[in-house]
Amino acid sequence: MGDEASFSGSSPQPPDGMGEAVACLQRAARILREVVQADIPAGASHALGKDLIAVLGALDDVKLACADGAAVFQARGGLKGSGQPSLARWLQHTADRAPAEASQLASLAHRSAHLEESEQAHADGEISLARFERICHWVGEGLHVRCRKEWPKAEAFVHAAEGTLLALACEPSATVRKLNHAGRRVRYMCDPARHEREYQDRYVGRGARLTRGVDDSFHLEAWGDEASGDVLRNALDAFLTPPRDSDERTSAQRTHDALIEICHTVAELSADKAPCRKAGAAPVTVVVGLDLLQGEREAGPAVSEYGTLWPASAARAHAGDCVLTRLVVDPLDGRAVDVGRSQRLFPPAVRVALKARYRTCAWEGGCDRPVAWCQADHRQAWWDGGASDLANAQPLCRFHNLEKEHRRARERGWAHRPHRKKRPLSPPTQPSAGRPPGVPEQRKRSGRGARLPDEDSDASDPPSGSSTDPSADPTS
Repeated sequence: MGDEASFSGSSPQPPDGMGEAVACLQRAARILREVVQADIPAGASHALGKDLIAVLGALDDVKLACADGAAVFQARGGLKGSGQPSLARWLQHTADRAPAEASQLASLAHRSAHLEESEQAHADGEISLARFERICHWVGEGLHVRCRKEWPKAEAFVHAAEGTLLALACEPSATVRKLNHAGRRVRYMCDPARHEREYQDRYVGRGARLTRGVDDSFHLEAWGDEASGDVLRNALDAFLTPPRDSDERTSAQRTHDALIEICHTVAELSADKAPCRKAGAAPVTVVVGLDLLQGEREAGPAVSEYGTLWPASAARAHAGDCVLTRLVVDPLDGRAVDVGRSQRLFPPAVRVALKARYRTCAWEGGCDRPVAWCQADHRQAWWDGGASDLANAQPLCRFHNLEKEHRRARERGWAHRPHRKKRPLSPPTQPSAGRPPGVPEQRKRSGRGARLPDEDSDASDPPSGSSTDPSADPTS
């Protein structure tokens, strides 16, 4: 017993002060409860709201201090023997934090030591803790994949990336979603090959499923890459009108009705017009740099009208049969300086000649897609010097036009060949009468509906197997 007591007394103890901090926080919680339980005079709600914002700001300071403590905990070997592989997992499972909060605290704990300006901006109240954490996250992402030849010193890169993100974070209209978009752009410009790989993985993992219930009701789900998402969103926007005051439909019901109207519109087209409608490339406006079309490694990603970042192969494939307009933009803020004329499309005579020369898609491995459903493709890309004449033209269906650019990206080392991933299945459930397997009961009760995921959510997988950035603000 004496030996056991001696061993227990010699074990290291944490420094004094943690218990005092916990007591202070508990006392603050009691004070807040007393305040909110007291009678609040009429018209004092705005003052109460301001006080709540101040309290939440103080809590952010506590969270940042906790993140610093977590960094010391990990550096001193606190994860050893815990059974958790990372600080974020330890915070989530051992400290019982929500995934989003655990990810945020871990990101702050691992922040670069050269983010002095952002830390000062947070200390001065210019940016919230959420914006500061996003700066830490995306600077860290870019720092990890940066070009070592161009940025040999980490401090120089951190200051350059921080300047862009901090300027955006300090704008009153800025949101966490905008910071995520800017941060992803920084990461993709540092590692365009990663952008290409992730896009091709999402493209390979694309899919759609239409299931019917016992009572002939249906459930439709679809998932895929960002470029296809913009195409779908563009089509829905064409059929979605602003709701009127008398319109009692929900947002999901309006999206459902737009999908059905699109189907009616295509079905009602005559046979000679329907293939032409399907032959056109995606009617989405995309701003893409000439350097990206020409395959320059340091080129930034293309940006669609929805703010989605497109990789090189997707931009090249969708530009194969589009109206291309020269657009000169300011390199600093991206504003348009000059707009030229549309050019490089095949003339109508060449398209007629292609239909007369070919019967199906001209893909080298064979394809039975009718030529009327194909795009007029440049064998040698127009931006690489290819002419818009019959000798340089071939019909390719949309799938093989995309595959052509995906192959080009792999051959040039932009991306690996994506492996087909098995889609995770939902756990088996016992369907109720009139409900297809895997469809929640509330969907059946709430009637029709359809919705697109938020811009910041990961739409590459179906809802049952999706993984989102836990620190995003739902974006995107």
